[in-house]
Amino acid sequence: MGEEKTTPETEKKPDRPDRSQLNAFENFYENFRKVPLKYIDIFIGICIAALVIVVLVGILKSKGIL
Repeated sequence: MGEEKTTPETEKKPDRPDRSQLNAFENFYENFRKVPLKYIDIFIGICIAALVIVVLVGILKSKGIL
């Protein structure tokens, strides 16, 4: 029926939003688009767990338990 007219605004619409419109986590994930999100989340979880372990070991050493 009706043919859509292409204007400069509709002609070139990017698939991804502008980086300035993304929050900090989205900007971080944009750098690793080719890596599956599951692996990035596992890596972040391991880093958080390691940080907690280091803090707990430090607390235990300061109390003389370790």
